[in-house]
Amino acid sequence: MARAFELSDAFGFVLPGDVALHPDGSAVAFTLRTADREKDAWVQRVHVVGTSEHDGEPVLVGDGPGGSPKWSPCGTWLAHSVKGSAPLRLWSPIDGRTRSLLEGFRGVGNLTWSPDGGRIAFVAPDPGGLAPDALAPRVVREMVYKVDGAGLVPPARRHLFIVEVATAETRRLTDIASDVQALSWSPDGSRIAFAAALHAGREFDRVTNAFELDVASAELRQLTDWNGTVTWTAWDEAGTSLFLAGQHLPGPNRNATLFRLFPGSGKPLDLLPGFDRRVVVPSGNGPGAVVFLADGRLMFCARDRGRTLPYTVDPDGGVPEPVLDGESTVVTGLSCTRDGSAVALSISDGDSAGDLWLFDPANGTMERLTRFEQPRGTVSHARDVTFTGPGGELHGYLMVGANNSHGCPPPLLVDIHGGPDNAWRPNLSPFYLYRQVLCARGWNVLLLNPRGSDGYGEEYMRSAMLRLGHSEEEDFLAAIDQLVDRGLANPRRLAVMGVSHGGFMANWLTARTTRFAAAVSTGCIANWVSLYGTSSTAAGFVIDQMGGTPQEVPQRYSASTPLTYARSVTAPTLLVHGEDDMLNPVGQSEEWYTTLRRQGCEVEFVRYPTASHLFMYVGHLTHQLDYTRRAVEWLVRHVEGR
Repeated sequence: MARAFELSDAFGFVLPGDVALHPDGSAVAFTLRTADREKDAWVQRVHVVGTSEHDGEPVLVGDGPGGSPKWSPCGTWLAHSVKGSAPLRLWSPIDGRTRSLLEGFRGVGNLTWSPDGGRIAFVAPDPGGLAPDALAPRVVREMVYKVDGAGLVPPARRHLFIVEVATAETRRLTDIASDVQALSWSPDGSRIAFAAALHAGREFDRVTNAFELDVASAELRQLTDWNGTVTWTAWDEAGTSLFLAGQHLPGPNRNATLFRLFPGSGKPLDLLPGFDRRVVVPSGNGPGAVVFLADGRLMFCARDRGRTLPYTVDPDGGVPEPVLDGESTVVTGLSCTRDGSAVALSISDGDSAGDLWLFDPANGTMERLTRFEQPRGTVSHARDVTFTGPGGELHGYLMVGANNSHGCPPPLLVDIHGGPDNAWRPNLSPFYLYRQVLCARGWNVLLLNPRGSDGYGEEYMRSAMLRLGHSEEEDFLAAIDQLVDRGLANPRRLAVMGVSHGGFMANWLTARTTRFAAAVSTGCIANWVSLYGTSSTAAGFVIDQMGGTPQEVPQRYSASTPLTYARSVTAPTLLVHGEDDMLNPVGQSEEWYTTLRRQGCEVEFVRYPTASHLFMYVGHLTHQLDYTRRAVEWLVRHVEGR
């Protein structure tokens, strides 16, 4: 019989991410995150595994951390990023030899091979820029001047460069007042398409356009002129039209889709006009973006009701067809052979934190390539559950705990996702083992995707804007009432927990109702006005959600700010925050703590040094374990005894 999970089991998982299928389909390069106790961190390394059943165990590429694997067009080299003074490394699958390139560069990304394999395009700040003196004054003249996880950043643009593989010589191709992203070479290698923002007002609107640059002359030509965004580019086989991924309009709470841009049109054609889901495209044209199959169709991933599923669509557009189904399928990586005859995928589900699979588009078959080890424990699966809400059907997941020995309805944890344009997914993850621990104690856990969530259509995703907190409150309370009516929740033993926007909602719900016996609020928002002026989002996110600045719509800020209602809080609250959180700065928790402490509410404030906004996923292992241990202890102490 399997034992119950322990919180420390989180560090026994291995997490596959990016995948890159060899051009001939013989091997898959992929990243694998593992917990390194000595380094007190999750460490990502690049591995390669053969696709034949006789190829054996994955082979580690290099001797240290790495990422972004990219095969050369003929498969003789695997390029990947590494840490150090030369951040690009080439590895030969034939004899294992390596070469290091880009000495002196930092912040390298968007690695993209030329069609002939002789050059690699990439983006990076100019290596000639000197690191600022730690004690020198920082002069700020732009809206974006700090980044979560990096702190205050100098105003260094990420330019387009190419490096000659044979000689290691580099050449800078752009000198524009914009970062460059989403690179793709034309089939003949003469041009590079990319996304940038060169229009007036770009500092505030986040619009990006597609450009092409002549590699020989560095002549630049703008291809689109619109109010949308571009996050991925790829040329058609003839090099005459350009495929794009992006949004019709910028900002959060919108679907991303696929486009095709024909010569001289200026306005991209939407290939998925009736597909009301968000296309998932990782930054940097990395694996997991969009691939071209042998019959010309595009294969891409999109969010649907918490899952991330692969679809195909005709290159001229149409109705997309799902490739896979499954109640808990989440695809995290996607790559194909050069001729599009096979596709490698990284997939997690309710029983696995991730494995590699090989898909044959011709006959629709899937072959499992790996079975990564993971801690063995009794899994409480996240099962689909629906409710009737004020705005229609509500969907989410319910994790049902072990049999309750007291014969009464169990305690319920309402775990709230961030975003708000995000969604809970039903796959197994080491970062949420606190749920498994609580379920083993007889708790149920509700993972509701309320209005504002991704994967249910753009109207649903935008329906919480301009009145944040209010519609979500209605949805959560409706779901809780129905669980109580179904005997699946004890109304006296309710708890709420969340990170980021989930922390905002934990604050909000405990300020608006006294139904909760305890709360855990992490990286929260307590005051939209102060967040507007201090967040690393440069106020853009806040303005999008509120529909204006605090000076323009002050009543809306007040109506959606938890501090407005804080006098009603009675739930014992555990506040958790990273000291170096730039997205929702630690001052948000400070405001909430001071308010609750002053009015006599039981509150505890845990601050993690050097921790960023998402430290519970990317930070120190010791911080992650301490956070989940404190959360479980707080909830058990304040809920189970009622």
